[in-house]
Amino acid sequence: MRWVIAGGGTGGHLFPALALAERVRAGGGEVLLVGCGRRIEEMVLSGAPFPVATISGEGLLGKNPMLKMRALLRLCRGVREAVALIRRFSADVVFGTGGYASFPAVVAGRLLRKVLGLHEQNALPGLANRICGRMVHRIFVSFPGTERYFPARKVVLSGNPVREEILAPRNREHTGRGVLVLGGSQGARGLNRLMVEAAPRLRDRHPDLYLLHQTGERDEAWVQETYRKKGLAVQVKAFIRDMAWAYAQADLVISRAGATTVAEICALGKPAIFIPFPYATHGHQEKNARVVVEAGGALLFREGEITPEKLAEEVSALLSDPDRLASMGERARALFRPGAAETIVREMEVLTHV
Repeated sequence: MRWVIAGGGTGGHLFPALALAERVRAGGGEVLLVGCGRRIEEMVLSGAPFPVATISGEGLLGKNPMLKMRALLRLCRGVREAVALIRRFSADVVFGTGGYASFPAVVAGRLLRKVLGLHEQNALPGLANRICGRMVHRIFVSFPGTERYFPARKVVLSGNPVREEILAPRNREHTGRGVLVLGGSQGARGLNRLMVEAAPRLRDRHPDLYLLHQTGERDEAWVQETYRKKGLAVQVKAFIRDMAWAYAQADLVISRAGATTVAEICALGKPAIFIPFPYATHGHQEKNARVVVEAGGALLFREGEITPEKLAEEVSALLSDPDRLASMGERARALFRPGAAETIVREMEVLTHV
């Protein structure tokens, strides 16, 4: 079976698309992955074992009328480009995982009468996926409760596809207490500022602290220099390609709450402190985080309400309580739904034979 899988722009949309593509190829299918040519796609997809194409796409929300008109024109161009790609690839299935490439690809697939699927990673869907939900044949959701935003007869609670490489066991390379800081694939200025101020207090309380900090490209240099001036030996990286290794170093993760990061943390049973991106559309990151918090697997703090002193205090309390960390990890792991990619492939294959 031949799949066009469209998604990208951020790691939260791209990594589920990759996990699904891996599953399709493992079953003997062929995949064309479609994105919008964003930097994250260039970094992650170089050397991908399947063809990659780009189409035009742009978001509409939060823009003035002139920019909205430009975005609409780019979306129309993206639909035309996606129609040509789908025809050329002779796709049986067109599947969207969100992001700027997903909407035009799904529209193009509808025009070509292809079997259509959609995956919603977040607890609260965005406008584009709600619209796409009316066009597709099957909708896969990650969180219980998300189904109420879509036609019930189309929805399958699959969980969020996680790449196999994330689940592979890796060696721990230090003997201290490990903290992994993740601002998402594009970084997080507010979280970075909090962490560089909290880190000296943490090191004073935990001399064996091992700190690994993903900053995003824009913040790497100043974060690294700030740690150096404070006399702290911290592993600072703009982007971590080997996330399985990074998670293996961590007793605790401090992170934004993008749906894919939340899924990976739960899959690996890592206790977490979530500090959601405060400007995420409709507050969807906070809603993602609350699912884990309510299960007892994480703590949640709003960026504007937490200080470096408070963050250091909360992290220190957790690092000093291994039993609590273990309990939180177990509760987080209980939320993970294994086999999400397999569920999606199975359901879509059934639809191609109807």
